[in-house]
This record gives sequence, structure tokens and C-alpha cells, in this order.
Amino acid sequence: MLWLPDDHDLGQPAPAFIFAHGWGGYPHDTLPRQLGTELTAQGYGFLSLCLRRRGMEGQLTSVPDNDLRDIKLAIDYLKVNGFTEIFLLGEQVGALSVLRYMAKHKDIRVRGVSLIDPVNDLHAWLSQAIGQETYADALQRAGIAARQGAGMDFRIDLFPADGPAVTQQAGAFLAWWSPMADTQLSRSFADSRTPLLILADTEASLPEFLCHDREPGRAIEKGFGSRQTFANKLAGWALNLGARVLAATTIEMVHTSSADTELYGLLWQPKNQQVHTAVLLMHGLTSSPTSPLFARMAPVLAQQDLGVLAVESHRSGWSGHETALLDDDLNDLDAWVEFLLEHGFERIVLAGASMGSLSIGRYQSIKQHPQVVALAHLMPTADCPDWFCAAAGNGSYEAAARDAQQAVADGRGKDYLVDIDVRQPEPSLSRGRFRWTQRAASWLSWWGPDADSLNSVHIANATIPILLLSGTADSYNDKARFAALKAAAIIAPSVDEIWYEDIDHGLYGVETKVADDLHKWLAKIGVI
Repeated sequence: MLWLPDDHDLGQPAPAFIFAHGWGGYPHDTLPRQLGTELTAQGYGFLSLCLRRRGMEGQLTSVPDNDLRDIKLAIDYLKVNGFTEIFLLGEQVGALSVLRYMAKHKDIRVRGVSLIDPVNDLHAWLSQAIGQETYADALQRAGIAARQGAGMDFRIDLFPADGPAVTQQAGAFLAWWSPMADTQLSRSFADSRTPLLILADTEASLPEFLCHDREPGRAIEKGFGSRQTFANKLAGWALNLGARVLAATTIEMVHTSSADTELYGLLWQPKNQQVHTAVLLMHGLTSSPTSPLFARMAPVLAQQDLGVLAVESHRSGWSGHETALLDDDLNDLDAWVEFLLEHGFERIVLAGASMGSLSIGRYQSIKQHPQVVALAHLMPTADCPDWFCAAAGNGSYEAAARDAQQAVADGRGKDYLVDIDVRQPEPSLSRGRFRWTQRAASWLSWWGPDADSLNSVHIANATIPILLLSGTADSYNDKARFAALKAAAIIAPSVDEIWYEDIDHGLYGVETKVADDLHKWLAKIGVI
């Protein structure tokens, strides 16, 4: 069950909680419904999991690792749909599951884990709840069934006086409740370093080892009181760990025309607020306005008083890459810049990802548009002819160039297909090999010996602030490449660079961080 803040659509950034229910519970129990309602009123998303062990029927065959898979799927779902900081929240046995998940996976997407009324090691809890003799008998019967190959046929039914029933096949029972089972809260506590918030009625109701902070450097908070107070404690704790609740945004599909071709764009803006600065996002080689990078960056920027326009071009998609000319990007960007000016924006920041970096740099180099106030090169491309020659090898590159030039001379520039093996040159660590296909006229305009596709040349004409941004594991950039680009930008008033440790081309995993850093940079140079 998913609760969303008011005016929130899937895809918009927001922090979110994932709730794992207790033994015998359901996602629609009273506690998650209460927390979901109260936390979404404060701007958080809230997802109450439909765990495979839900209710008595779900218990029958579910094992502890099922909870871990369910939790991972929930995190994947929220991250794909724009949620930013993720917090895991577990009640009783669910507390064990969320802490166990972090102990095993150390998922960097999770900012913190909160335990509500956590239970002690499960075998000790059950033994106390039903009596040692009854527990020992059930354990013996389950063990015999498992050894005889009837682990998923023989059923164990136990009815604790002060808790939900335990109704399971013998193998599942042993996976949860055996003294040898990996269901000891203390073990997961020791193996996890995630910030913790522990919530309970009183400190006396907690397992003893949670009552004392054995590691002073570890971030552990505790809160006691009625469950009606838990939502506020959770929200405050999340804010302390860096959660940001931002304003709502709107998104609309817009259109412009370039060279008699209609192009679409996606425009994000703050809701009910007029802004005058827009960031125009130009995609990479074969991407589009719906690229995962832009889909995660744009709402974050729009929530911070910017308009954001991700644009289609003649080059969008694989078919566009095969046929578009270098000047098509120039004309397309010109059409989109005019679109923004016509719609009331006064200052425009051009941000290009990968090949889009070349496109925006070349556009401003040639046009020197007075209302373009900054250039952000995200994972900037190498100088295209040099890169392709290194990727294909001198002989293959020269042969491809001769054949393409002859095809253009014969009037077959739109039909002849350059079809060549390339292998990523340094700084690529993987040296990935792939097949490159592109029509002759298009290939020559981007990659040919005389192509005007050198970032280092066009950056030298920039008279506005420049940002260079990439990951240290990028296949196309390293510190030496950035140093060369900075040295070339001889008349730019400032050139700043940002690096993300161990992040590859595409900036996967740091998209919202990129948006935040871009926003901070724009504030630093006085654009916003």
C-alpha cells in the first residue's frame, strides 16, 4: 500500500519510508495506516509492504530471506519512481527483517533503519511465549520431518498466549525459529552500521542489548511513548539524517518545430510559482528527454525554483543517431532556446550530458546567445574525430572515412551505412567493444577528419561560467581530460569541476546529487 504526499505524482523526488509488518500482520494494519497518513501529511512517501509471509496463509512456506527480497524490490520500486532518501521501518519481527537486510546488503540507498518494538532473537522469544517444553517438542518434530524429506509437508501449529499464531511447514518453521536460524536481532545489530532509531513504549520493553550503546561512534537514537507519537519522531529523525521535503512541481509535454520537424520536450516547473531561469537539458548520443538521468535530475531542480526543459532533437534515439547531422543539434537547440524565451524565461543554462555536452558547447560557441548564462558539461565527450580514430584504429578509421566520403560524393550519403567495430580507448577501464553503425553523411559530420566536433575548440570560445562534472570511473573522462578542457577555456570567467568517486558514465546512483550540486553551482556563480 502506497501513500503519497498531496500533489505528489510518481516520479517526483521525495523521501520515503518502507514499512515491514510484524508476524501475522498485513500491510493494511492499524499502525502502517496511521503512520502512512501522518507521514505523507508531512511530505514523505510511505510504502507498507505486502510481505510474502503476510497473515497465517503467507506464513506456511515463507522463509526469512523472502523478507529480504521483498524489501529490495520495494527499494528498487521507490528509487525508479523518483524517491530520494529511503528509510526502512520494521515492527517486531519486521524490525528484524529490515535490520537483517542492511546487515547483509549494506544498501547505500537506505539512509536509516527504524525498529518499532523489536523482538529479541526469535527462538528465545517463541520459547518464552509458548513454554520451553512445548517449544522443544515442536523443534524436535520439525527436525524429524525435515530429515525425512517432509520439511514442506509436515505442519507445525503453535498458539502463543500473547502473540499471533505460528502456523508453518516444518522447513519454514526451522528457518525462522530454530536456535540455529539466522534470525537473531543481536547478530544483525552487530553487523549493521546504518543509523538506527529504536521506538518502544518504554526502555524496559526493549531487548537488553539495545538498552546500552556499546559503540559510542554509532548513530543510535531512541524514542519512547505511545505509538501516536511515532510519526513525528520518525519525521524529525529523517530530517536529521538529510531527508528533504521539497515543494511540488508540475510536468508537461511541450513542442517546438525545427527544420519542419516537430520535437517534444518535458518541462518541469515549481507549482504555482513563476520562475525566470531555466535549465535546458540536452541528452547524450542515442538518448531522449526521458533518460533516467534527466528524469531524476529535473524534478529536484524544479523543486528549487528553476524551470527545467529536457528536449528531443533530430538525434534522439538510435534511428536519430544514425541520420542526424551535427548542425541539426545546433538548429534544434536554437528552437528550444527561443521556446523558453517565448514562455517568459529570461536566463537559460545549457546542460549537456555526454554527447549533449558537445552540442551545448558548440551551440554557444557559434551563437554566443546573450541570454544563455552558463554551460554545464555533464560527462563531456572527447574530441570526436580523435576518439573515433583511437577506438577503431588508424587503418579502419581512414578506410571508413574514405568510403563515407565517396558515398557522399556519389549522392548516397543518406543511404550508405558506416559499419565498423570500435573498442573504447582510454580512459575506459573495460575497453568495451561494440559495433558502430551510422549513415555516411551523419558519420562524417560528427566523426570525420574534418568534423567540427571538438569540445576543446568550442570551449575556448565560451565567455560564460563553465561546469565540468563526471565520475572518476567514467569511460570518457579523467583528470587529465578535465585539465585540458580547463586550459582550453581561456576566456571563460570561471571553470569549476565536480567528481563523483567510482561513478561511471551515466551518473547512475548520484542523479539527485548531481542536481543538487548543479543548483549549488548556479547559486555560486550568481545565476540564481
